[in-house]
Amino acid sequence: YNDHDTAYMADIFIGSPPQKIRGLFDTGSSNTWILNSKVNQSSGGYDDQSQHQFREQKAAEISFGSGQLSGHFYSDYLTIGEGAEAIKIQNQNFGNVESQQGIFNGGFEAIVGLAYPALAEMGVTPMFDNIIS
Repeated sequence: YNDHDTAYMADIFIGSPPQKIRGLFDTGSSNTWILNSKVNQSSGGYDDQSQHQFREQKAAEISFGSGQLSGHFYSDYLTIGEGAEAIKIQNQNFGNVESQQGIFNGGFEAIVGLAYPALAEMGVTPMFDNIIS
């Protein structure tokens, strides 16, 4: 989905069984952040109760130009696309957003960071780097 050449979004799938989440692709950040459905009760998000993910003890807190978010890092399958052409990444780290202000208000439930690893949280491999390896 192309939002007037200002934002690019697509459906991604997280976990097993996969949950469909609308992701905003962001070249200004490196980590993937997925809004927890408990925070976004009106329009969906990630249901961490139905997954078999691995929760890491590392807490996360970050500020963007439009707001801030916090949560914990998880590791699970992340899939981009569907069918035979899908890219399925095992053990992808992502931030499970448990609290947010001013970030998730534009028709998406995830931020998929595409920037260089130097911008990532310490010890977290960005999605794009996992695809390459």
